[in-house]
Amino acid sequence: MKKLISLFAIALFASLSVFAQSSEQLSKILKSEKVTFAEVSYLPAVYANLVSEESTEEEAFKALQDNGYFDAEITPDSQVNLSQLCNIYMKIFDIKGGLLYSIFKSPRYAFKEFKAIPVLPSEADPSMAVSGRDSIDIFNSCLEISGGNE
Repeated sequence: MKKLISLFAIALFASLSVFAQSSEQLSKILKSEKVTFAEVSYLPAVYANLVSEESTEEEAFKALQDNGYFDAEITPDSQVNLSQLCNIYMKIFDIKGGLLYSIFKSPRYAFKEFKAIPVLPSEADPSMAVSGRDSIDIFNSCLEISGGNE
């Protein structure tokens, strides 16, 4: 009986530490006025099962970069603009886009697709910096469009 209780306690502690890690990551993202590629990489990488919830944002960034979600010259501390964020989310959620996005798969056409869906407001600008709250709102909109995590 003591072994069972000990195992349960260990399992509970492990699950709470995982939750704490993802909670810390979300809090950090939400507080950010201008997200970086490292910050914005965490949720998509976890969603795509490229990293676990215990991973750091740097590990998530590397996983996305290694899997071709953005260019090799981008650094973890580079700021993300709206068109780059749209492009990452289009790829992660496998959102089919219009003809031009299907051909070019570029941030420009990902941005245009998000305005057409409409995930973004009509006054959105592709070069504007993205806040942490906005990145999570757009991520949640993509979850709804794609039908959630299958």
